[in-house]
Amino acid sequence: MTATLLLAQLLNGLQYGVLLFLLAAGLTLVFGIMSFVNLAHGSLYMVGAYAGALAYGISGSFVVALGAAMAAALAIGLALEVTIVSRLYRRDHLDHVLRRSAW
Repeated sequence: MTATLLLAQLLNGLQYGVLLFLLAAGLTLVFGIMSFVNLAHGSLYMVGAYAGALAYGISGSFVVALGAAMAAALAIGLALEVTIVSRLYRRDHLDHVLRRSAW
């Protein structure tokens, strides 16, 4: 194993750890502040990442990719808020993670 490979793997592990920390911190903050169990923020992160990668592949510009990532995550997040999440704010915490037949 070369030193370059070891350094690359250490940086990959650090990046992955920071990503997991950000996702976990987001879940904790949303639950602590709003008392709402939101498990969709990781999915929204991935939608933004996919849109950014797609926009970068098409345009070759990081700024365009960043704007596309934010716009896609915002659009999907607003759609989820209006259609699903706003109905669950005053319900029990189990209703946030388990769908019951009576809406």
